[in-house]
Amino acid sequence: MVIGLVVVALGLFIGVVAVTIGGGATAGVPLLLLMGHSAAQSIATVKFALLGSFVTGSLAHRGDAAAAERKAMPWAVWPLAVVGSAAGSLLVVGIDDRVLKIVVALLMVVILWITHRTDFSQRRRDAHARLPSAPVGVAMIFGLCVYSGFFGAGFGTFLIFALMRCYGLTFGESASVMTRINLLVVGASVTTFISSGVVDFRLGIPLFVGCAAGGWLGAWVARVTNPKRMKAAFQAFTLLLGAKLLWEAWAAG
Repeated sequence: MVIGLVVVALGLFIGVVAVTIGGGATAGVPLLLLMGHSAAQSIATVKFALLGSFVTGSLAHRGDAAAAERKAMPWAVWPLAVVGSAAGSLLVVGIDDRVLKIVVALLMVVILWITHRTDFSQRRRDAHARLPSAPVGVAMIFGLCVYSGFFGAGFGTFLIFALMRCYGLTFGESASVMTRINLLVVGASVTTFISSGVVDFRLGIPLFVGCAAGGWLGAWVARVTNPKRMKAAFQAFTLLLGAKLLWEAWAAG
């Protein structure tokens, strides 16, 4: 009973992280590894649980996300997100995992610098501000979804940043759209995991319950938290993620 409550609480934490600053899997997978699960089972079980946070987070965010999508998001993003995730999961990459972790960690440094110069307030970007063309934004999100399929560390963080820079969305709007895209992307991968029999449902179901509650809570946090605090949390998580990837790359060497 106590262990079950601990797992639900862990799911609550993962769910809040997932729908506010991205990185639910990055926060959850290492914890399951510490509990003795294999890497494949940890990833599959956490992604199964994250479906709960993305379902409830999408429902809680539906007004904000729908408004942001109508104003800025091309319809092609949605089918391409699914195609990209599926393609990524089937992609056999020739890049060494250690090299990839170093590259992603260095990208996190770049994001930290640009985030420092980015306005996280709820003010939309000036209508006259120059944004990349729509195809550039679609291509960037498609590429991130492919990346999510075969590696995925920091996917939510990168996606929030891409939505802010490519479509001029506020941080809150980007978090809400990220949640809905993640619902599609993670849903596609979880279908594969379940059919392969690698999800540990004994752990996954209580995690799912906690993540579902965390999705509602995280959506509320993203709406009411001071933008400066959200920016600080985003930067802190980005820094920790980059440090974690560098440590793993060093340990693997």
